[in-house]
Amino acid sequence: MKSEMERVVVTGMGVASPLGITIPDYWDVLLAGQSGVEELDDDEFGGLRTKIGARVTGYTELDHFSRKEARRMSRSSKLGVLAAVQAVNAANIANGDVDQTEVGVLVSSSIGGFSASDHFYRDYYLKGTASPFIIPISMNHGPSTHISIRYGFQGPLLNLDAACASAAHSIGYVFSLIRSGVLKIGLAGAADSPFSRGVMEAWCALRALSERNNEPATACRPFSADRDGMVLGEAAGVFILEAESSACQRGVPILAEVVGYGASSDSSHLTQPTQEGPVFAMQRALTSANITAEKIDYINAHATGTKWGDSNETTAIKQVYGEFAYDTPVVANKAAFGHSIAASGALELAGCILSLRDQILPPTINYTTPDPECDLDYVTEGSRAHSMEYVMSNSFAFGGSNASLIIRKYRPVLN
Repeated sequence: MKSEMERVVVTGMGVASPLGITIPDYWDVLLAGQSGVEELDDDEFGGLRTKIGARVTGYTELDHFSRKEARRMSRSSKLGVLAAVQAVNAANIANGDVDQTEVGVLVSSSIGGFSASDHFYRDYYLKGTASPFIIPISMNHGPSTHISIRYGFQGPLLNLDAACASAAHSIGYVFSLIRSGVLKIGLAGAADSPFSRGVMEAWCALRALSERNNEPATACRPFSADRDGMVLGEAAGVFILEAESSACQRGVPILAEVVGYGASSDSSHLTQPTQEGPVFAMQRALTSANITAEKIDYINAHATGTKWGDSNETTAIKQVYGEFAYDTPVVANKAAFGHSIAASGALELAGCILSLRDQILPPTINYTTPDPECDLDYVTEGSRAHSMEYVMSNSFAFGGSNASLIIRKYRPVLN
């Protein structure tokens, strides 16, 4: 192992999102302040308390998968492969220049196994039939598995399930492996889809979802006083993380540098976050990056549009950033593409990297009414040109798992 820590860079990324299934489409729609939330008009969702969600459209499965593959893959796995293909092509790691046996895959999923197995169990309890596909299709490490099989990657393969913080922890874990010299290249991110009757029914019972069924596009309202809950989405986001020395040797473009990762536990309530957990995650990310809070030029918030969560995150940001909290823009993206559980942090980090590239912030949409408890700069007027070098992205999950990532504009060290 090297005595000096490796710099960790991003050399490729891909998305499959309700806003688009390519990076350019996703970015254009996010900057335009448009929403991918729509009515769930399938018979399967009839009678639910909440009948809106953000789904991935605009592609034909058989253009990307054989019939045999499609039958053996969950929706989450398919979305994960769609995103991974873009990332692998961008980083050019499917060629003979990269040792495939040393490429790790950690593309996580959290709820995808539940939604994938739902109809299998329904058939079993109603008809007494069982399918041999139920176990392989419902495995939550399916996205990593199918990506690995497609490309022959034989490095570490696993699923890191931390609910809504899964993507951020996956990226942070691969970042840590590369930084310490254990791994040179890894695919990190997440893919998730909650859209089955049973899973949707469970979320409705939890009363965490917005019930504005007659206005899907404006239903989720992060930081706005009239917010009434989250909107579920599905998505995948995959990144190629690589040691700087490897990327430079291969001569591939570098999109950004990952410099910090902080993780913490609330050790408290299953569904109501504490302030201490998010504070610890942000502080640890800053320590990991060896910078202070005033260096952060933009915070991408977890902000789901719930009464408790948004105000709690705002208070935590104030505690960490102090006097700089009011000068640091905070953006919430979930009003645009929904909350895709494990994958949300991946879509958000993709937006952060694009913000660094273009020096522009996407807007927090659907903000209508000021809330005295949420009084930071949420970029509600539309996209905004903004000078940035460091960006923090937050992901806070049910169960109390918290993760914060810090990326920076890549600057090579000149000899």
